[in-house]
Amino acid sequence: MQQSWIGGDLRFSCCTERDLPGISRMLAKESVCRWLFFGPNTDEATRSYFLPLIEEMQAALAEGKTPKNHIFTIRLKHSGEFVGQCALLPVDFSPGSYLIGYQLDDPYWGRGYGTLACTFLVYIAFIVLEGYRLNGDAVADNTASRRVMEKCGFVLEGVQRHYWHAGGEYYDRVVFGLLASDLAPERLSAVREAFTAEHLTTVQQPGIQKGPC
Repeated sequence: MQQSWIGGDLRFSCCTERDLPGISRMLAKESVCRWLFFGPNTDEATRSYFLPLIEEMQAALAEGKTPKNHIFTIRLKHSGEFVGQCALLPVDFSPGSYLIGYQLDDPYWGRGYGTLACTFLVYIAFIVLEGYRLNGDAVADNTASRRVMEKCGFVLEGVQRHYWHAGGEYYDRVVFGLLASDLAPERLSAVREAFTAEHLTTVQQPGIQKGPC
């Protein structure tokens, strides 16, 4: 079952426990957590959130099944330096619908990696998993995250006022959505061609469900 892909300068791999130190260091930074409703996080808080997701994912992989949650580590293709993480989380009672998430470490901002990470999630959700809808959100003032989703074709679907209360302040939430049917065939083809499977960890067997990590 596929666990690693190359896109541009980046490698996207199914997250393992070995990736947690990089994620913890990133989410301990005030700069990275500026527009998140959580953080900066302690190492313990980050591990307590991510480890159960990673363990579920790895257990499913070991059984040749498609995991419920899809958590990816982002690294530079050539050096292997940690860049960030991105994820698809299932929407309850809506098979084929996912919530997207992505965080990049601050040394890698402004290089187009956020857009590439979001495009990768579109690739996994619509091409690999054959889903039908992606859901995204951001603090209304987080213009960088909003631009990323807009570049990937997401449509602004609403504003929820004072949705988050963090650090003594209230933040509006902007809600975005993208349907597989929103993407023209040529754009979907471009998404498909943007990523290359790096290797296969197992040979696909008849009767085993296809999917990523």
